[in-house]
Amino acid sequence: MKVLLSAYACEPFAGSEPGKGWLFATALARQGCDVTVLTCGSHHRDVIGRHCAAHPPSGKLRFAFHDVPHWPGPGYKDARHIRQHYMAWQMTARGRVRRMLRDDSFDVIHHLTWTVLRWPSFLGGLGPRFVFGPVGGGEVAPPALRPSFPPGGVRRERLRDLINAVSRFDPMVRSCLRRADAILVTDPATRALVPARHHPRTHVVADILAPPPMPFVTRIGGDPTLLFVGRLEYWKGAHLTVMTLAALRAQIPGARLTIAGSGPEDQALRHQVRQLGLEGAVDFAGQVPGDRMAALYAAHDLFLFPSLHDSGPHVIGEALAAALPVICLDLGGPGIAVDHSCGAVVPCGDLDADDLSARLAATCARLLGDPRAMAQLRVGAQARARDFDADHRARQTIARFYAPDERECRCCA
Repeated sequence: MKVLLSAYACEPFAGSEPGKGWLFATALARQGCDVTVLTCGSHHRDVIGRHCAAHPPSGKLRFAFHDVPHWPGPGYKDARHIRQHYMAWQMTARGRVRRMLRDDSFDVIHHLTWTVLRWPSFLGGLGPRFVFGPVGGGEVAPPALRPSFPPGGVRRERLRDLINAVSRFDPMVRSCLRRADAILVTDPATRALVPARHHPRTHVVADILAPPPMPFVTRIGGDPTLLFVGRLEYWKGAHLTVMTLAALRAQIPGARLTIAGSGPEDQALRHQVRQLGLEGAVDFAGQVPGDRMAALYAAHDLFLFPSLHDSGPHVIGEALAAALPVICLDLGGPGIAVDHSCGAVVPCGDLDADDLSARLAATCARLLGDPRAMAQLRVGAQARARDFDADHRARQTIARFYAPDERECRCCA
């Protein structure tokens, strides 16, 4: 089967969207598909070129680099205007694919990255079967939690709500969905944004890719430690992890927290830690290199990830592969990916930040106080990670969504 994979973000040994693009592309090739990856040349050509020179890919994996004319793009380190560049790339990619189809044929065109419903692809209706997604972005930050956001965050959430509402009527989004043979969404909230007439072709799938299981040794003794990994933005919920630690230390005085990542909320989080008197209990690890992540996961007891509208966070797959139980909220992709076998999903309801952090702390305390349950969760985490192994997800996608006689399926989460 010949697949053209549209992956604006695709890079080896990367996290987030670029890592997803790379892992899924290479997995498709291992499953026997003849894969051509269309990606952003100005962002990824050099890294992919160096990697392929040192590790030549099989004949079933090739890369086609597309750039926006006269605009190389901002890259990921200084991400200002990257959304605008992404949309320009998507709009100009259609012409590039038309030219590719004159010289080659494909059975499937699959839009993979980015994972956002309201930022559509323009590659449907070109002849091959068109698969769109998984895409998310329909999740809503609960109103009761918004007072805990910085002022700019409250405004951005209101704007995001408005954009999501308008996207239901966006002619570009509607055209993309109309032309898709299969629409993959990351959670029920995003499915609700898809017009009802497209629901027979819409499927909820957990958009998590996990690396191979990592060796682990159960920690014995010492103070319990929580870990948060992610970009430090208000909607990722790092401020809730700090509040959770404060509540947890009332029950387990020695509990500690590591925050790994960087972002605009770094200083605000440090100020919050000082205000709560947690200076000696919170370690800011900064941006941790990929080759040190396995050791970071192994040094902690629980992965606390109270993100408010994540679609498919790569870090959850990494934590599960490292046998680290995950505690998350019943929102977005994490609420679909995590179950009782590998962690705990905490319902938000209409709780404010103080009450929700108390509920998270109670969940942490319950698990940390039961060594037998923790041991079972570690085993269950790695079992769950195998469900999100890239090769397993590639096989599922080929069988369920690439075949022309696709039938309705239940959620593969």
